[in-house]
Amino acid sequence: MTRSAKTSHAEDVATLIERAEAKWRAVGAAQPDLAPAIALQRLLVTRTIRTVEQLTSVPPAVTLPLATVTRKLQEGVPLLRGEELHLATDLLGPVVTQTCATLARGATGETAQRVRQCLEDGRIDMGSLLAASFERNQIAIRAKAMHESIAPDVLWLAAELAVGPAAHLAIRHLLRENPIDTGTPVRNALEGWTHGFCPACGSWPAFGEERDTGCRLRCSFCGLDWQPRKGCTYCDTTPSELTSVKTESLSPYRAELCAGCGGYLKWLVRSGPVPFELLAVEDLASTMVDTLAASQGFGRPMLPNLGGPERLPCEGIATAE
Repeated sequence: MTRSAKTSHAEDVATLIERAEAKWRAVGAAQPDLAPAIALQRLLVTRTIRTVEQLTSVPPAVTLPLATVTRKLQEGVPLLRGEELHLATDLLGPVVTQTCATLARGATGETAQRVRQCLEDGRIDMGSLLAASFERNQIAIRAKAMHESIAPDVLWLAAELAVGPAAHLAIRHLLRENPIDTGTPVRNALEGWTHGFCPACGSWPAFGEERDTGCRLRCSFCGLDWQPRKGCTYCDTTPSELTSVKTESLSPYRAELCAGCGGYLKWLVRSGPVPFELLAVEDLASTMVDTLAASQGFGRPMLPNLGGPERLPCEGIATAE
């Protein structure tokens, strides 16, 4: 990477942090009760921004030829699933333990500290944990956490926050290396994606963006955007089963509620896409919509069960380096 490229990227990092701080100030002023959550998120998001910056200098976690990219999309298989992984464990491992330490400052307290101690004692193989998280193998991580008598949700979150940037850069690399101009095989395959889960990693969207150029879903894990299907994102019921609610008529946030499965999806009015690093910030800013949906009995579903790769315990499955 040239000096000018490094300088440009450093400016991008500074801009991202500045944008996040501006949003946190606005959210904190409008919703003072979120002050503790903002304080915690400030540490986590800043770490995510720095992790993305560090990972840009290492090879991507997954590389695929054009034919494979096109075929997997056409077959409805998320691009990053089931592939040989090259994860920067030396870089990402400390992020997991640092995240546990940060979470220990919040409501999770001693629970997060016990997860951190378990990791530092070497009772969980870090490469295997990162690989399981990258594969969205919640079953394996939960089983290992229960075996070690630590909180599964904290272990899952800490691993996810560490490896999410690697998934983001991997899919960005794949789509940069494989042409996605109008009419190309990859573009056609992406636009032909008919599933509610992410075409890259198989996660559900964090929210949808109603942009000037049209509606797009945004992945909660890798940040990819894709075209929504008609009907419910989760169960594919007809649009007639969906209703929208807002906390205020002029709010830029709304929740789309599904009477079929009881799930909901947030939608944000945006002029353009939210940067990957700031997805969590926008998610927090729209918390009032989550509260509204929950008060009416709606929730967010578990990760979709896509079958394979073989669901082994998170020890002994690593292909990370």
